[in-house]
Amino acid sequence: MFGPGRLEFLVPPLGGVRSGECWRKMLESIIHTQASVLLGSIESKRPRVYVASSTSSSKMQFGYLPLWHFGRTTFKTYSCISQEVSDASVFKNYEKPLRQNVDLPPILPKKKKKPYPVPLKKMQREAKADKKLAEMGIEKPLEPPKNGLLVPELIPVAYEVLESWKVLIRGLSQLLTVVTVHGCRNCSEIHVGPTGHRIQDCRGAGNVNRRSHHLWVRGSIDDILLPIESYHLFDPFGRRIKHETRFDYDRIPAVVELCIQAGVELPHYPSRRRTAPIRMLGKKVIYRGGFVEEPKVSDRAAAEEVLAELDPASARRLFRTPPTDVRKLAERTLEAYSTVRRGVKQLMRKYTVKACGYCSEVHVGPWGHNAKLCGAFKHQWRDGKHGWQDAVLNEVVPPNYVWHVRDPEGPPLSGALKRFYGKAPAVVEACVQAGAEIPNAYRPMMRLDIVVPDSEEARMAA
Repeated sequence: MFGPGRLEFLVPPLGGVRSGECWRKMLESIIHTQASVLLGSIESKRPRVYVASSTSSSKMQFGYLPLWHFGRTTFKTYSCISQEVSDASVFKNYEKPLRQNVDLPPILPKKKKKPYPVPLKKMQREAKADKKLAEMGIEKPLEPPKNGLLVPELIPVAYEVLESWKVLIRGLSQLLTVVTVHGCRNCSEIHVGPTGHRIQDCRGAGNVNRRSHHLWVRGSIDDILLPIESYHLFDPFGRRIKHETRFDYDRIPAVVELCIQAGVELPHYPSRRRTAPIRMLGKKVIYRGGFVEEPKVSDRAAAEEVLAELDPASARRLFRTPPTDVRKLAERTLEAYSTVRRGVKQLMRKYTVKACGYCSEVHVGPWGHNAKLCGAFKHQWRDGKHGWQDAVLNEVVPPNYVWHVRDPEGPPLSGALKRFYGKAPAVVEACVQAGAEIPNAYRPMMRLDIVVPDSEEARMAA
């Protein structure tokens, strides 16, 4: 086998080499350097050649048998030389290189349903198999956490995500005292920089009269870290949330709710921990251990205080002091952002998170709620109900891409040079402008290797 620290190669047959002296000297030199020589035999098969002669003609006829017909088997000697290499630096570590540039994230049309993260054929095949088991009276096989039990290996991951979420919110709140964020008054466009850009891509109300120019106002942490909230459920496998009972449940960040259901014990936000698994026959739950009443929160002020450092909207009023070391804070915030996304992705592989296929609503649990709050495309046909499907990472922790500004002190971004600019998540852009090093994962989309020309030179660029 070939591997680091070993050098292996094959030598032609010893008996059939003209320059035998050269091979003999090479073998002796390797043997003197503590090398091992392995002798063996190799089997070779050659097609048989036959000669047909005729008494009436002096011509010779040659022919070959078909490829599937093999002649006799011969054996030849070979030698395999294995030599230990003391210097392992001669072997190069071939890593997968990063792409030079990647396309900017596409803007999904609002008048179309989001694509399914799981192929439709696969979902239909699984549903057909579950239905067949239900018709035979066989219960659906469930594994944690699909059966209501926790996954012990993911409990430390949930605690790590929650702590990193706190660090992320606290860091962004302090960085906004140094880094300026702008938001358009008429659309959802966000820009991180001292002044707003001049790219004419506003799609809000009255954009025709303004020639699609943005109307910039001062932004907040909610513009960078989009507030994706979910209903907090004491028992995710219990009764569904109805439209009439939606005000009986608290709304907390979806990341926090995912961590609670993954095993985090948060005061004033309890969750039912089952000791016996639930049982399902098809789509029907035949055993859930009975209904348990959710404990009432006695101190509402204490619950809001706990949620203050977990909710971006509440945290911006708590952490408004300018940081002493801006660069260190930016690096710590960027590291927390990467930890949150990595941990949430790991939790979503096991725990079910649903998202509406038309709007930005997210629900953490085995099935979605029945609140009729969807106002997106064709909501009249659905009576305001959400079109639930499996969620992806960018729906729980949206990246919220913004234009990358290489020089914050330079001129604002121009629409004529739009194709030379790159993009980055708003959190990454804010941390980079505060002094953090650019992560390798976001360099291709930032297009750092592209030289931005002047306005007159852009016409001559290909």
